[in-house]
Amino acid sequence: MVIFANKLNMNKIRRINWLDMIVASPDETSLFYERVFGFVREPLQEDEDHISYFVKDGTESVVGICDAGVFPNWVSGCLPYIDLEDFDHSFSQIGLSGGSIHQQMKMDFNWKGQRFCLAIDPSGAPVMICESNPNESC
Repeated sequence: MVIFANKLNMNKIRRINWLDMIVASPDETSLFYERVFGFVREPLQEDEDHISYFVKDGTESVVGICDAGVFPNWVSGCLPYIDLEDFDHSFSQIGLSGGSIHQQMKMDFNWKGQRFCLAIDPSGAPVMICESNPNESC
């Protein structure tokens, strides 16, 4: 697990809670991680035409390898999901810090209507900021 400390307030911890890879060839990519690293692939039927994969280390899922066809408006490549205690503040800092907003969304992930923002950092790398549960600390 990667942990980031907020430089402005060292008492607050942020954590990467998941990593997706959005790729054009999830079967081939997940097979690479299975053969090279010894992970196990678990297929996830996204729809009639697309299969994504959970890549597991034993029983623990370590990365999702997602079919880009299911996410046509998302960016390709590695996509870390980072829980944020103050979603609104962090969202307001994206553009001010040299990044850009690619897509905003609400999904029923940890609860109905949880907010997410797919942002692009100044280097061009994608990052998903995730609203953390206000009843739980990061």
